[in-house]
Amino acid sequence: MAKKDYYEILGISRDAIEEDIKKAYRELAKKYHPDLHPGNKAMEARFKEINEAYEILKDPKKREQYDRFGSAAFEPGFQDARTYTYPGGSGGRTVNVEDFGFDIGGLEDTFGDIFGRRTRAQRGPLRGEDVEYVLEIDFDRAIHGAEVRLTISGEKLTVKIPAGVRDGSRVKVAGKGRPGITGGHAGDLYIVTKIKPHPYFRRENDDIYIDVPITITEAALGAKVNIPTIDGKTLLVIPPGTQSGQKLRLTGKGVLHIKGIGRGDQYVTIGITAPKGLDEKSKGLLQEFQKLNPYDPRRDMGW
Repeated sequence: MAKKDYYEILGISRDAIEEDIKKAYRELAKKYHPDLHPGNKAMEARFKEINEAYEILKDPKKREQYDRFGSAAFEPGFQDARTYTYPGGSGGRTVNVEDFGFDIGGLEDTFGDIFGRRTRAQRGPLRGEDVEYVLEIDFDRAIHGAEVRLTISGEKLTVKIPAGVRDGSRVKVAGKGRPGITGGHAGDLYIVTKIKPHPYFRRENDDIYIDVPITITEAALGAKVNIPTIDGKTLLVIPPGTQSGQKLRLTGKGVLHIKGIGRGDQYVTIGITAPKGLDEKSKGLLQEFQKLNPYDPRRDMGW
């Protein structure tokens, strides 16, 4: 049976409370229920997987067992770290540590005496499971990188988030996952980033997008206007005759490529804004301008 991450299946963190588990299950059940996708085998399999994860995680005892041993704990013939099998007779003998009240540390010698031979537990060292932790991070900190302080399972950690992480990026912290079993190495911790939206920047891959309003005069005559970038303010040149919806590019003003050299670009979408509340003199000037420049922007629309 393939190893399954029930927390990932439900889209929740490992420290999720009972209410979080129920809420996640309800939302996924509504989305993947077979009645909504008749005949879709993939959706049916996904719904079965969601139910399996929910049945394990909603039960405190099953969840504790899963957290210790993973999905293997529910496979046929599983024996946890408290159960040891020693050869002897026909097929060997299986005993439970708790039946004897002994400490695990001295089991090998103790069972050697009981069964008249020295041997060791069949289960060797097992690596601990990896852990995922969803971290919500500000747009600017994701762009430029940051150090964050976290407390996970009672342990305080300082994690370096590299510049340029995206929504859903996974940052590995080696050896900070679940402890190993019977001397095995600990698993790894994976920080999964969830980026908060920015009030005016939008990100697509490593490019940055922003909408910039300009006046009719600036559009007609051209201008230089200060606009924000992820590095601070910069001067944008508006060419004469710029149209509403036109995109201007600032090369190299985007996000640092996280797996390479260089940066993306910033794209500026122009929006021409007409003034409101004109006085009579201003209206007269515009009417005079219209007489001097009789231009119909709808002439070639084919209407």
